[in-house]
Parts: sequence; C-alpha cells; structure tokens
Amino acid sequence: MSTQTTIASAAVHVVGQYNDAGKTLVGAYRAGVHRLLNGAASRYSDFLGSRQIPMVSEKVKANLIGAQEKVNGFLANRLDIDTSRIVNVMDRVAAGTTTGIETVAARVARVESPVATSVINTLSAINQPIATVSVQIADKIVAGTRQIEARVSGAEEAAKPVRTVKSKAAVAKKPVRRAAARKAA
Repeated sequence: MSTQTTIASAAVHVVGQYNDAGKTLVGAYRAGVHRLLNGAASRYSDFLGSRQIPMVSEKVKANLIGAQEKVNGFLANRLDIDTSRIVNVMDRVAAGTTTGIETVAARVARVESPVATSVINTLSAINQPIATVSVQIADKIVAGTRQIEARVSGAEEAAKPVRTVKSKAAVAKKPVRRAAARKAA
C-alpha cells in the first residue's frame, strides 16, 4: 500500500500548504490594515499639527491627536485579536482534516482482501498523478501568498517589477449584410 501512503501524505501536505497559505493571507491582511491605520494616524497628526485652525488651541489639537491614537490602538488591538482567532480556527480545521486523512489511510492499509487491495491499488495508481499535481499547485499557491504578504507589508523583495502581458487589439469585422449577399447570388 505504498501508493496509498503516498496519496495520503500528498493530501496531508496539500492541507498543510493551504493552511500556510491561509495564514499568510491573514498575516498580509493584518499587515495591510496596520499600515493603513498608521498612515491615517500620521496624516491626521500632520494635518492638525501644520494647520492654524481658528478657535482650536494646541491643547485641543493634542487631545484630538490623542483620541485618534486611542482609536487606532483599539482598532489595531481588535484586528490582532480577531486575526489570531481566525488563525486558531484554521489550525484546528487543518489538524482535524489531517487526522481524518491519516485515519482513512490507516484503515485502507488494514484491508486484507485481495480483490479490495487490487481495486485500491488501481484507484491509487490512477489518482497518483492528480495528487502530485495537487502538491505542486499547493506549493505555488503558498509561494504566491508569500509574495502578496511581502508586497502588502512593504518589504524590499516586493519591489520587483510586475510582468505585464501585451495583447493585440481585436480587429473589428465589418458586418455582413445578408440581403446584399443574397441579391448578388
């Protein structure tokens, strides 16, 4: 049953990779929202600090900036709590799925009937290429999500130029008038 073990290990690998991809996307979301909050806070502080607003004293400006910092702190804290809960749920789902795959693989390995073993080996041989492709796709997805995370977090690695695809403009065809074509015939 080595083929069955290979399919089970491929399935466990794919589940792990998708779990990693999901956690990477959650991390990218978290980093993006933190950047957004920090950018908004700095622009707000710069705006209030650089303007002479009538009937607004420096103390009021400081209070407004302090309130903005408290709101940002609250939002950032909520974001961190909520995204950690999401990651915990994703880990639980991945662990449960992995346990289920391993349980099924162990039960299939205990099959002793020659007919059932033959059927399982045939199905495994048919599905092995699909499992291999699934592993490759999962690996590519994880690599892509890491690029997204790097880009969102503003890392230097994301400064690579984006590949553009050039396409030719579609040529418009002249409409054919059927009545003129029929008269000519």
